[in-house]
Amino acid sequence: MKFSLFGGKKSDSSNEARAAQEAHAAQEVAPGTQLHFDPNLIKRFKGHHAVLVDLVGKIRSSAATADYPQTTKFIQKFKMLLNEHLLEENIRLYTYLTYCLKENPEGDELMHEMRTEMGAIGRTVTRFIGHYLEHGVDARNRDKFVAELDDITAALADRIEREERSLYTMYLPPSMID
Repeated sequence: MKFSLFGGKKSDSSNEARAAQEAHAAQEVAPGTQLHFDPNLIKRFKGHHAVLVDLVGKIRSSAATADYPQTTKFIQKFKMLLNEHLLEENIRLYTYLTYCLKENPEGDELMHEMRTEMGAIGRTVTRFIGHYLEHGVDARNRDKFVAELDDITAALADRIEREERSLYTMYLPPSMID
């Protein structure tokens, strides 16, 4: 007998059944592709989001304490992790959903709108990061940097919330998508 996250007893057979379902789902591929369903993808993406949000806090904090070399290091790390996340999301989520949602016009439209929007947000964030990596953050531009960071943070926080609430719920094994 094992225990669930919330303290209730969980039988080995229910764990085995879940493992069997996940193994079967992982064998499913998006129609017309070789993209397998990944039962851990959304959990991984939510983990990325948490790390990115934490890094924004570290960027803001280091700028507020005038630790500009550390600010730059955190910006560089944020850039690298954001790029990795966006690349994986583009390939593993959007491409997968493009094929799986062909017969679901509403889901397909939502996914395409969110993909387009994320492209625009990504370009804005990339320009912001590029500017401050090239020109640096210092006492002269700190207030402007923090104001721009606040705007970007608000846009990213809204986007993350909507992704996790709606877009990510569409990521299912192909046999479960209507």
